[in-house]
Amino acid sequence: MESDGNDREAPQDELSAAEQVARISESAARLGVEVDEAAASQWLAAVAASHAAGGDFTVDVQAGVYGHRITLLDFDPEVLARYRRIADIVEIPDRPGVQTAISLSGSAAQSRVQLFPGDADFFERVNIEAATREEACAILARIMRQKALSRLRGPNYQFIEAKFGSYPYDFVKGGRALKAASPISWSATDIENGYIEGFHPDGTPARITWEEASKEPGWCKLDWVIADPCLLYTSDAADDLPCVDLGGRRLIKKKKK
Repeated sequence: MESDGNDREAPQDELSAAEQVARISESAARLGVEVDEAAASQWLAAVAASHAAGGDFTVDVQAGVYGHRITLLDFDPEVLARYRRIADIVEIPDRPGVQTAISLSGSAAQSRVQLFPGDADFFERVNIEAATREEACAILARIMRQKALSRLRGPNYQFIEAKFGSYPYDFVKGGRALKAASPISWSATDIENGYIEGFHPDGTPARITWEEASKEPGWCKLDWVIADPCLLYTSDAADDLPCVDLGGRRLIKKKKK
């Protein structure tokens, strides 16, 4: 059968609100994702109003947040208050010689478009003032370990693991062979001990200390699981430090897949 070219789907912005919600629901169903149609309709209306207002960047003085105009539509005052409570658990606080800035990552909006909860991921920039890179790395190691130890567990949260440093050589831990240069995962017990024990590939014992790992911090990340008694579910909360300023030089820490 030949097509006359008129059977193509209409662009999204030419559809009615109901048609747009129906298309979103159909796409979600194909991916196995549940969508709250009422919330989706409200979100589309807010996006349309935001486009009409113009400009990409906005500041919400009352809420004390700023960001892309469309992104902020996902976070009402109640949701922002919840994320602030989580941020109090996961963020590294400022101190003399250390300035930080924490922000929500895109995955924090997952639960706004699905009926089950998404992760509560944060990104935090840490600026460390130090005379040398080695001194800055040592400070970073100290504040990350202090943060983890100060928040190992609480009434509604528990620390899971940290990503800090890279294996300097092939390492075997818990029966798993880990390649040199791969990121090191630290459990709460490992952090309390201050070292990870395992084996060299030839079976001889091996130990890597937290201080040794600090020489090349690599991808820095702290993970907790947090229960929300009001929403009756748990979320994985992570503070990812992809950008760390050490001694005035900006070092980009790229997340390894």
